[in-house]
Parts: sequence; C-alpha cells; structure tokens
Amino acid sequence: MPEIKKYLSIVVLGESRDRLAHDLVSAIARRGCEIEECRITPLGDRFSAVMMLAGNWSAMGKMESALPGLAEHLGLAIQFEHTHHAEPAPDFRPYAAEIVAPQHPRLLGELMSFFSEQDVRVHEASVQAYDSGMTGAAMCTMHMSLQVPLNQHPQTLRDAFMDICDDLNADGLLDPIKT
Repeated sequence: MPEIKKYLSIVVLGESRDRLAHDLVSAIARRGCEIEECRITPLGDRFSAVMMLAGNWSAMGKMESALPGLAEHLGLAIQFEHTHHAEPAPDFRPYAAEIVAPQHPRLLGELMSFFSEQDVRVHEASVQAYDSGMTGAAMCTMHMSLQVPLNQHPQTLRDAFMDICDDLNADGLLDPIKT
C-alpha cells in the first residue's frame, strides 16, 4: 500500500541575505520533505517565499516541529498550515492577462473587481511597479493567470477587458494559455 502524502503550506518573510534560499531549502530537504510548489521573490529589501511541502506523516511531523526553531535560526517569520492539493477546475479554461499601465493605487483592485464581476477566477497575480527608463513615468506591469468559465463567450470577455483597460488608461492582452 503506497504511503499517503501529507501537505504543508508555508509562507516565509525575513531580512534578505546571501544563501538564505539555499539554507531554507536545505533545511526542508533534511527533514525528508519535498517542495511541490515554490515561489521565492524579493519584496523590497525582504526575502519572501511561499511553498507547498509534501511528505509522509513522519516527515511532516518533523518539519512542523522544526519550523519555530528554523525561523529563529534563520531570522525569519514563518507561518504554516496543513493543506491539500487544489482540485482541478474542469468547468474553466486557462487564460493569461497582461496589463501595462501608469501606476495608481486603484489599478489592481479595479481589475480584481472586473474579473470577479465576470465570474472569472484569478488563479495567480504578479504585480511590479517601476519607473520607465525612457520617460521616468511611474508604471506598473501585471501578469495574471485566470480561470474563465467554459460558458463565458471569449470575445465578449475580451471586449469587456479591453474596455476596462481603456478606462484605466492601460494596455492589456487577454489570451488563452496553451498547455
């Protein structure tokens, strides 16, 4: 009988330093856990990581017990919860949205509201603000992976998306993800 995998989601935040990602990943491996999903990215001058770990009940127990000490040793704040794999969304199509716009505080909220009103799920979102190298203008780039209901007419959604982009003074693309 195969062993049943257990899952643990962890969120990590701390002061950035050399080898921190290596030290964290090594500590996880030493306790017999696999990293099934991982996003490591700087947030300002901070190190951040979001991971989903997998392992048998023994490895999960070791990992969970070790996290407070690991957090102290590495100078990190670590939150964790037991989790499960996400269920597939067979009634949805995968889409990607890319938006480039002048930076303003309501931009992400307006886009989240738009997709919610369309019954479109935002699966992932990535936002980066920057100053344009050419003009110095404060700009923002967003990448979103979306789950669009199968009954949603693609051209109707695309037209509505282009309208919201025009309202936000943004350039946008909305295309299916081909996997």
